[in-house]
Amino acid sequence: MIFLGPGSVRCGSAAIGLVVAIVGCACATGLWDDVATRWVACLVLFLGLGGGGWLTGRALRLGVVVGDPDHFLVRGLLWSRRIRYSAIFSMPRLDTVTTIPFIGWHDRGRRRYTPLTAFWVPEGPLAKPSRRWAMNSLQRLERHRVNCMRSAH
Repeated sequence: MIFLGPGSVRCGSAAIGLVVAIVGCACATGLWDDVATRWVACLVLFLGLGGGGWLTGRALRLGVVVGDPDHFLVRGLLWSRRIRYSAIFSMPRLDTVTTIPFIGWHDRGRRRYTPLTAFWVPEGPLAKPSRRWAMNSLQRLERHRVNCMRSAH
């Protein structure tokens, strides 16, 4: 099962990838006029479109995957993180969706914190439906984790 972030959050984050692609195209266009810098223009175009496409794809998949019985897979904008339920010491509270929700967990004796950017909804007049979606998803994630921990024992 996948808990995706609200559509507005995922699409808003995907705009970052779109901006990277547009800036890459604009820079490549500016470098294309000089024959000596055409290879640089091709490189900039490749990096801009590739990086922008990658960021857009990651943004549209922001969320948490709970298919395995012993861990979450948190999909972020830049990377994903696998977190065992037994290592979690702190789950996000519902009031953290307007600041930034995070999972606190132990890894080899160290305390780590992973932000759940998929469920971060900044304050705003149009954010109420997205906030409800994010809070509902966080409640369901906690319920799923508790149920998996119970069934493991």
